[in-house]
Amino acid sequence: MTEQELISMVIDEITEHKLSHYRMKNKEYKEINTELTQLGSKVQSVLSELSAGKADIINLYIAKHAALADKDCAFLYEQGVKDCVKLLKRLGVL
Repeated sequence: MTEQELISMVIDEITEHKLSHYRMKNKEYKEINTELTQLGSKVQSVLSELSAGKADIINLYIAKHAALADKDCAFLYEQGVKDCVKLLKRLGVL
């Protein structure tokens, strides 16, 4: 396992742990998630009215959009960690 793979694995573990805690405790998150679940049911209903090909295109778009958002979040988190270390070094803490 390379150093980068190890760092990514550690970041993934930390992120999942913190997200899980955040999702359980944050009222606004829970409300939005409930709305999203309800909208998901409506979207599935609309998709069932489309041809299989059209529904597949929309599902693929949604999946790719979510994957891209995940990549953005992972990058921002990792960059935040790097920036934090740089700052702590400049301040003489590390």
